[in-house]
Amino acid sequence: MAFTPFPPRQPSASARLPLTLMTLDDWALSTITGQDAEKYLQGQITADVSALTDDRHLLAAHCDAKGKMWSNLRVFHRQGGYAWIERRSLRDAQLTELKKYAVFSKVAIAADDEHVLLGVAGFQARAALAPLFSELPGSDKPLVTDGATSLLWFEHPAERFLLVTDVATATRITDALRSDAQLNNSQQWLALNIEAGLPVIDSANSAQFIPQATNLQALGGISFKKGCYTGQEMVARAKFRGANKRALWYLAGKASRVPQAGEDLELKMGDNWRRTGTVLAAVQLDDGHLLVQVVMNNDMEPDSVFRVRDDAGTLSIVPLPYSLEES
Repeated sequence: MAFTPFPPRQPSASARLPLTLMTLDDWALSTITGQDAEKYLQGQITADVSALTDDRHLLAAHCDAKGKMWSNLRVFHRQGGYAWIERRSLRDAQLTELKKYAVFSKVAIAADDEHVLLGVAGFQARAALAPLFSELPGSDKPLVTDGATSLLWFEHPAERFLLVTDVATATRITDALRSDAQLNNSQQWLALNIEAGLPVIDSANSAQFIPQATNLQALGGISFKKGCYTGQEMVARAKFRGANKRALWYLAGKASRVPQAGEDLELKMGDNWRRTGTVLAAVQLDDGHLLVQVVMNNDMEPDSVFRVRDDAGTLSIVPLPYSLEES
């Protein structure tokens, strides 16, 4: 039996978010199992899979031969293999690319739509979850497994939890929290990811950017010490030759419409406006503010003024909760 997604409501900023339980239907789960799972994944993604312990999750990119990302992935150990979470809009295309060489390895790669992805965030999220599980993840142990449930901890923009679980447990959590928590859908989690500076790659931006253009080097998502993987040469060249001139930025302000992934913005230059950047994601909050995640030149002035194309409102840069130096 499928789990019914929660109805949407306008997202709130993290600083004033009440306890919120979210269904994360815009994200999707996949798995790799089998004798060669670690070796195969190690040869396909930017992070060091061999160094990933059972109590950690990591951000990684899956690139084409030119070093452009098919997608980024949140990778972790699960049920004797590995699982990862990515945007649903490109999951099937990413799996097609990942499976291209799997015939030569003892692995099984599959989409997993049997399990449910839930987010818990907002006021006293930890206290709300504590009675429901024997242990919760935190900074020292960002991944905890409790029966059928994987619990992933995120620090920014404020402590929050992502749960990968079965329908029965998802129902139990919903029943337990329903009276105290507001229910929402993926848009609230998306808003939190924008605030956290975690890159969101949807199908419109697949195979468009090298990982460093979305700050993956600053988020611990690229190992420059591991062996070969698809696209490694181009990713390494961007680091050692300084070839990457772009970065992910977080903008906030007002606009009359929400820009789509793949759109450009406009930068104020004196009395004129010049097109710049590529939008990765954008969300309008319940107070009317617009949050935008955008890839632009990495030398933007902090007081730069932007706008959605031909719009009357303006957007400004908000500092990210991490340094752009390599993690």
